[in-house]
Amino acid sequence: MENVVSESVVLGWWVPIIGSVLTILMAVLTFVAKKFVSWLIEKAEMNDAEKEAMQYLLEGMTKAQEELVREAKKSSADGKLTKEEIKQAETMAFDYAKRAAMGKAKDVVISWSTRRASSLIKQLLSKLKNKKGTNNGNTTNTTNEPVEATS
Repeated sequence: MENVVSESVVLGWWVPIIGSVLTILMAVLTFVAKKFVSWLIEKAEMNDAEKEAMQYLLEGMTKAQEELVREAKKSSADGKLTKEEIKQAETMAFDYAKRAAMGKAKDVVISWSTRRASSLIKQLLSKLKNKKGTNNGNTTNTTNEPVEATS
């Protein structure tokens, strides 16, 4: 009988510790879960902000198209823009996006370098040309109307 009592005392040392260990483990898991959920929410908001920033850039491209590109194409003998005119249109679009954007979208636009904005404009133009090319088998934009991108 003495053996049974001493074994239960020796084996029972971990019982009081389990409560503390489980409490600490649950606290750590709760902390990690909250951080993960916060990260997911922030990521979703950033994606929305990036989409909104792209929309402002697209609006700037439309504005540049209306104010600069049409006139430059008309005055050009071959109907094409020079590199300087392209750069001027990109700058106009980017400046418009910086002025028009608000909130987190403005933070995203401001974080873009001129090089990044130029790359995004080229990507948007490519998407717009591909989108127009799939409409009725047409491969060129003959309407000269601003178009909206769907991202």
